[in-house]
Amino acid sequence: MPRQSALVLGILWGFLVWPAAPCSGADWLVPSQVPTIQQAIDSALPGDQILVDPGTYQENINFLGKDVTLISTAGPAVTFIDGSALTQGTALGSTVTFSSGETGAAILSGFTIQGGNGTLLTDALGTYRRGGGIHVSVASPTIDNCHLKNNSSDFGSGFYAQGTLSLTLQNLQIMNNSGLEGSGIYLIDCGIVSIEQCNISENQAMTAGGAISINTCTQVNLRQNTLISNTALIGGGVYCRLSGLLFENNEVQSNEASLLGGGITLYQSASSCIDSVFVANSANHGGGIGLDGGTLTVEKCLLTGNIATTAGAAVASTINLVSVEIRRSTLTFNSSPNGSPGVFYPPLSAGGATSTLVLSHSILWNPTGLEIDIPTFSQVDHSVVSSGYPGTSVLVSDPLFQSSATGDFSLDPSSPCIDVGDSLLYTDPDGTSPDLGAYYFDQRPPALPPLTCQLEDPCGTTVSLSWDVGTQIPDSLQLSVGTDLTQLVPLAALPGTASGYTFDPGSSGPLILCVEPVTGGLTPESGPTCCEIDIPVPAPQIPILDLQCSYDPLSCTGELSWTNGATYSNIELIVNGQSLMLPGSVNSANLPLTPGLPTALQLIPQTSCGAILAAVECQLLCPIPEPRFIRGDANMDSILNVADVLFQLEHIHQSLPANCQDAIDCNDDGALDISDPIFLLLFLFDNGQPPPAPTLNCGTDPGPADSLNCLNGLNCP
Repeated sequence: MPRQSALVLGILWGFLVWPAAPCSGADWLVPSQVPTIQQAIDSALPGDQILVDPGTYQENINFLGKDVTLISTAGPAVTFIDGSALTQGTALGSTVTFSSGETGAAILSGFTIQGGNGTLLTDALGTYRRGGGIHVSVASPTIDNCHLKNNSSDFGSGFYAQGTLSLTLQNLQIMNNSGLEGSGIYLIDCGIVSIEQCNISENQAMTAGGAISINTCTQVNLRQNTLISNTALIGGGVYCRLSGLLFENNEVQSNEASLLGGGITLYQSASSCIDSVFVANSANHGGGIGLDGGTLTVEKCLLTGNIATTAGAAVASTINLVSVEIRRSTLTFNSSPNGSPGVFYPPLSAGGATSTLVLSHSILWNPTGLEIDIPTFSQVDHSVVSSGYPGTSVLVSDPLFQSSATGDFSLDPSSPCIDVGDSLLYTDPDGTSPDLGAYYFDQRPPALPPLTCQLEDPCGTTVSLSWDVGTQIPDSLQLSVGTDLTQLVPLAALPGTASGYTFDPGSSGPLILCVEPVTGGLTPESGPTCCEIDIPVPAPQIPILDLQCSYDPLSCTGELSWTNGATYSNIELIVNGQSLMLPGSVNSANLPLTPGLPTALQLIPQTSCGAILAAVECQLLCPIPEPRFIRGDANMDSILNVADVLFQLEHIHQSLPANCQDAIDCNDDGALDISDPIFLLLFLFDNGQPPPAPTLNCGTDPGPADSLNCLNGLNCP
């Protein structure tokens, strides 16, 4: 066979045997399309997305250097990757591995990662397992919204990263992992790492870093994390060695270290701790924070309820040289039965003798013992130190917290710590001189609750504004007005007790009205409280026009029609003092009239904004109709016969009651006598003249008028 033909057949065979993979950016469905996650990764191209349905997947997966997205369809609560099956071999026990240069475009999201026991590696440290749940080596994946729990390993039982230049971990729950070091997270030789909004709890390390261990990393930023109930020999929560650390806005609670640093331990690291809370952590030394050399800045932090069995319930160091600055922080209700409840350095040691401490604008208020127990002189200024200490503006009085029993360590309004700091160094957010401690007392008045804005007159433009100033009465209230929140202009200044204001802008359209309390020249942090109202264009107040009143004489029905001069909400029709409400859109009405009774009619419109306009009126009189009868039909049975003659005689001679005397008056002479029955007899039996009109059919008396009466009967309704 020619070589070219063999090549063509080979290509065709490849198309027939191997199914075509989706193009880049395609979705792979597990398990409906591909049975396992690893098979989907094997088949995927960079940029593809692997969608995994709920379930437990017993496999150990490797991203193989592919920047693909692996995401669950229903979240970590119902989607599990369990690495206990060791599907990659006994040495590759990490549940998830990134080790081939994956970038931030390699995404893992929405899984519970469990059952891993780590990848077996040998290096200068020895042969150990690394990364039980997730193992990252020289890669920078994106990991979000995952739970890492019940994994084991020597280093990084939950998560392990080595040699990554840039890494972000976000929105993770790392729980119940156990190992030798860094049982929640272990980082080594990394560049810039950010760990944010993670819950790392109940992890156990035999040596260091129950929750997190950081080793020789350029910069690690921990922000908005909670570290709760983790345990280790040193650094129950965090152990940081030879690294840069920014520890900001974290909660560190109930962590325990057998030796040093119940909350965190820092070894020869440059660290900053800002806006964080350390509560109820415990260790032999440094219940809250332990140091073994390095520098530490603590700013706007709270350390409370921490315990050291030996010394330094809040902060303690070893003999290595440390430099600590504590600024604008509160260290309170920490306890150490055998030593300082505050800050402790060991006495006259090789490092401790030259270690430094700066305490500024802080509160050290612990139950018993020496607050500052260090062998060198500390620089202390503008602080409360319960046991006293030489320095500038050092107080020993009770700082008066709002409610220490409930954990509220903000300052009471009567606290001696308010406005006593150095205004050349700091200014509180409310613009006043600095307070002492982690939480300043905001002297700005509270913003008003929502305002009530409404039109005073629905047909006008005057606005009524009302509010509740509450129990904290400000000095004054500043009112402003405008059509845009960014372009308000002053409207009025009112006493602080005022609760309302009326204002007429004189025009229609949207309007913003704001009220801002002022106390001591300060206004609320959130600014004024505002309401918005749209003042409508006043409706034209034109009454009803061209009222036409008439009646149908046959039915005695009144007929009214008119022109609406404007848009009305309703029209009141008053008939002889009786009111009837009509819709505002109608322009005619019919009503029955009582014959012979004058009917006074009024129409009073009301505009859509509630204005009552002038009434229009007319009067109708439907006259009583003349009676209808058949002359000669005395008994009113519609037949002229002898019975009518007899009825006439009985009425004339025996006074038989009659409804219509005109019908008995057969000759229409205006009198009832014997001539009437004779006239009828002659008509009936002797070809006499017929009775005058109305004859044979119902009708009215054409006249002349007489004194006889007549009522309509059944024969002439």
